[in-house]
Amino acid sequence: LLKLRSYISELEHAEQVIFSLARAVEAKDNYTEGHCERLSILAQYLGTELQLAEEDLLVLKRGGILHDIGKIAIDDSILLKPGPLTAEEFEIIKTHPEIGENICRPLKTLKPVLPIIRYHQERFNGSGYPEGLTKQEIPIHARIIGLVDCYDALTTDRTYRKALPSDFALQIMNKETEAGLWDPDLFKLFKEILESE
Repeated sequence: LLKLRSYISELEHAEQVIFSLARAVEAKDNYTEGHCERLSILAQYLGTELQLAEEDLLVLKRGGILHDIGKIAIDDSILLKPGPLTAEEFEIIKTHPEIGENICRPLKTLKPVLPIIRYHQERFNGSGYPEGLTKQEIPIHARIIGLVDCYDALTTDRTYRKALPSDFALQIMNKETEAGLWDPDLFKLFKEILESE
């Protein structure tokens, strides 16, 4: 029992280090302060409305915090660039899901979160990265985090623009859904949740 307790203590410490790393990424940019927490909350709201199991809601909570952990390996000059990225810089940004997955893979307790980290930049029509997955090929947790990630990005201040009002952000996302970027059923439900709150 003492040995088991020691292993659990080490495991909890390792998890704390990884979650601290994720928050360090967020702290690099004043504009993204609170982003991970908001994603966790929004994702859990959506998961609850979908009647996902408790363990799925925990996966969404952790995924909201850890989804961008791979950005810790991206140079600040790219990550915090105020203007548009060059094609080369965007290719570097596109490596962050796989880097994040590699950071978290050694911890078996984070195994259920790995698909969120790897696939949260995939898009319903296959235009995302890293693998160009489409529709239900994209795990449901990753589709949820991708959707709420977009909403939060639109409704918070960024270096290149001010926060958009919620209704305007939803109009943009509605057009993006019609263009095939987001799961239409998920977006419809998400919109209903926001409009009812």
